[in-house]
Amino acid sequence: MNDKYFEELKKTLGETIPAFDSPDFKRMRDQIKTKLKRKETDFLFLIRSFKILVVGDWNTTKNKKRLLDIRNNILRNSVYAETIDNYYDIEKRGGLSQIQIFETCCIRHQLIVFIDGEGPGTITEQNYICENYMFQGKVIFFIEESKFDRLKDNPAEYIKNFPTIITYRGAELLDKTLVYSRLRLYRLATIIKKQESTGRGLKNPEYTPWSKRLEKAPKK
Repeated sequence: MNDKYFEELKKTLGETIPAFDSPDFKRMRDQIKTKLKRKETDFLFLIRSFKILVVGDWNTTKNKKRLLDIRNNILRNSVYAETIDNYYDIEKRGGLSQIQIFETCCIRHQLIVFIDGEGPGTITEQNYICENYMFQGKVIFFIEESKFDRLKDNPAEYIKNFPTIITYRGAELLDKTLVYSRLRLYRLATIIKKQESTGRGLKNPEYTPWSKRLEKAPKK
């Protein structure tokens, strides 16, 4: 590029961009700020429309409190979260089974925060995720660091079925579940917005809902 090119470019910019202290420049700046604010609002609204399911041992008062603390901590930070007891009553006779309810939750929730556990219900849910690998990308799996260290050298262990594994020590769990949940949801929102701009995703007439994907997915 020669000097003439830059001279012409400078002249063009000078003709199209008003002076910094002019009313026209202020109006242009305000229009840009308004558009950015609208874009930011739409993005945050999308994130707040997502649903997180918090799953883990529920068989003791201590374990139940831990799950509720995780859920409430996420809720306090403007993201919707719930535990599976919203849908499943272990004392109820008849109706849908735990697996049927968990399957529906996997379809309808955008993120599953799965706390490693040893209770019968948690093992059942772990096995379901292991068999239905199409949902594994929705899961962030949290496991105590000491337990992970015992299992990590054996690739046959069940933890292999969780692509995203986060280790924690004691009280770290509350903060880590919030941090990694928000990171995942922001990433998901960015992907969705990108798909919208290119006509893919939910706006694509050929988009396949999760329920249909589950019907077609081969079992592991």
